[in-house]
Amino acid sequence: MAAEYSFREFQVNQTRTLNQAAEAYQAYLEAVEAGRPLKGGMHWKKIKGREYLYKYRDRSGHGSSLGPRSPHTEGLWAEYGRQRREMAALLGLRRRQLAEAARFCRAALIHRVPDPVTRILRRLTPGDLTAPPLMVIGTHALHAFEFSAGVFIDTPRDSALIEGAAQQLTLASAAPVGPEAFLRLLRRADRSYEIVPADGGAALPPLGGQSDDPPHSYKILPGEGLAAVNKHGFRVRLLRPPTAPSSPRIVVRDAPGGTAPATSGGLAALLAAPKFSQVVIGRRGDPVTMVVPDPRALSLHWLRLSRRQDRGPADRERDRVQAAALAELILRYLPQYYFFSSELQLFPAEVARLAENLVEGYEVAADLEADF
Repeated sequence: MAAEYSFREFQVNQTRTLNQAAEAYQAYLEAVEAGRPLKGGMHWKKIKGREYLYKYRDRSGHGSSLGPRSPHTEGLWAEYGRQRREMAALLGLRRRQLAEAARFCRAALIHRVPDPVTRILRRLTPGDLTAPPLMVIGTHALHAFEFSAGVFIDTPRDSALIEGAAQQLTLASAAPVGPEAFLRLLRRADRSYEIVPADGGAALPPLGGQSDDPPHSYKILPGEGLAAVNKHGFRVRLLRPPTAPSSPRIVVRDAPGGTAPATSGGLAALLAAPKFSQVVIGRRGDPVTMVVPDPRALSLHWLRLSRRQDRGPADRERDRVQAAALAELILRYLPQYYFFSSELQLFPAEVARLAENLVEGYEVAADLEADF
């Protein structure tokens, strides 16, 4: 495995810089959340010679009257203006702190995640599309585990681990996401995105069956997905599991002495596994939250993909190397996560052997797995 990837631990200043950036980002998110009740605005509206105070919620003017002008409504108007000014000042401060944190991240050389990825992740806030949130399940998910573990996964230029990753982001959703909502989210990051047929695009018929439908009018079908490409050729895929999966279950241990079984194998199992959230740093030094599956479930998912004969040799090789790299990272740097020994035996021998030295109490856990 050494020729395919290696681990480089963060230096002390890199860890400190990451923690400070994460704190600045969290403070910014809290300020944004605190300002949500102030969205919209207030104004006085004259009706039949009398002034009324209106609170509107959006730019379209939707809102309601708070009553005619009086000491009470004038107090509401003054208080709203004061809160807006204070919130604007706070958000300005938090943005400056974020910009400073980004500068330190670049200086510390921890700016790692490609810009097209962070632009999209920044738009994946609650309520944008569906709940639970979309998860990153492709190669870029490794960034979340790198920053959590405090190590970089270094690879040769021709490594299968990163092949194709620079031009693609793969997301997954357990809930329905329509093509219009998907495209709307992507265009908030880059207006040049256009929907294209996903893998097996023939199964994505135009809505309404009209030949003059817009190019993004596709249905998203269970077990398949959507794909979009921007003007630079960066591709984003959105996958959904089939409604009745039949592949084996992925079982991960949530804590010593306990287990957390996924409902089924394949993509459905991945989406049912516990979620893993981590602040990562983009190429511009900007921190952003990435949501990924439990690292053990993702590693096992990649391992199973590497053994599917319906995938091309290059894809299977990439899946194999990704699975091994993530499993080794877990064993070396994320000891709070536990593999079953029978799961470890699925990995290459050089990875599985790490458990003998790195995992305390390593033993066959078939009796635990039998419960599931």
